[in-house]
Amino acid sequence: MAKVVPDHIQFRTDGERFLTDILKEHLDDLWTIYYEPVINGRQPDLVLFHEYHGVIILEVKDYHRNIITEINPDFWKIYIDGRTVSVKSPIKQVIEYRNELITLLSQHKELVEENGIFQGKLKFPVATACVFINLTLDDIEDLGIDKIIPKDRLLCKEDLQTRETLYRKMNQIAERLFVINGLSEKEINIIKNCIYPIMKQNMNSVEANQSVNNVIKSISSNIKFVSFTHYVDELYYVIDKTNHLIRMGAAKAIAITYPINRFLRVGTLEQFICDSLKKRGLFEKSERFSVHVSDIKNINDDITLDYLFVVDINSIQSSLHYQQFEYIIKKYSEIGETSIILTANKKSALTEKLKNRLADR
Repeated sequence: MAKVVPDHIQFRTDGERFLTDILKEHLDDLWTIYYEPVINGRQPDLVLFHEYHGVIILEVKDYHRNIITEINPDFWKIYIDGRTVSVKSPIKQVIEYRNELITLLSQHKELVEENGIFQGKLKFPVATACVFINLTLDDIEDLGIDKIIPKDRLLCKEDLQTRETLYRKMNQIAERLFVINGLSEKEINIIKNCIYPIMKQNMNSVEANQSVNNVIKSISSNIKFVSFTHYVDELYYVIDKTNHLIRMGAAKAIAITYPINRFLRVGTLEQFICDSLKKRGLFEKSERFSVHVSDIKNINDDITLDYLFVVDINSIQSSLHYQQFEYIIKKYSEIGETSIILTANKKSALTEKLKNRLADR
């Protein structure tokens, strides 16, 4: 579930409330949804941020088909309250918001590429889209809206129906620019502070530091940590290691778990793992071995394991995820018969302290 900022919102329109509720429910924990943040004096409807997808600015319209009387790239005519009014085109609005946010973010050298063909550009995409919560795709085409706003930059009723359709569209919006491998904690904090400054210590400071310390105390001699620069390399390492252990008869019961079943560019983390296991014949019922895949919250801790892989631990951010992680580490560390391998695909407060703790052993 995504985080919404601020905590208590008085929505201006039912459409904004409806869309915010859908995004909060369907998007994973790494998304933050900002409602009407002030960007250089302007207020976009919604700004979304994800450390692996970048920023997406949304202009939300709850127009019904019968009130749109004329459209062009600059202005639309809307029939409302018994009269026709001229309003700025949604795509023009959202592009202006994007330009203001890029100007603001570019003032921070940490967020700008220093070398290469993208020198001087932001390290992450700032994408835009218009959302028409009351219009179907047929309405969009009949009204000619897709001639003004490209289909890969708009969302309609069909895109909001399920988690899968929403994520497919979100990936499409973000991918049209470029793909990022993730941002550092410092970069993430700068971006969040630009979008919505909060003048207080947050989870990444006090609570997170205490949670990390609690986890570190649970580290025992049967735990190994391996870091990677990309989640694909990380997951293939775990899959190949699992395959090797089973084929060599070195393990019979293995679990692969993760903090968040987040969406990747194609499918989810769980789907990636399960599909890779199936290709190697490791996801079938067998008397010789068993491989369990689930998030940390739902892992069956009554199972006796030879190996426990906890992947993508850099995505642990909330207090709840730290607690779940600490519990499962303590549980299998105390048993002493389980080899625990922790993996990550980018730096975080947890991964850095893990490196230091394991280096001191």
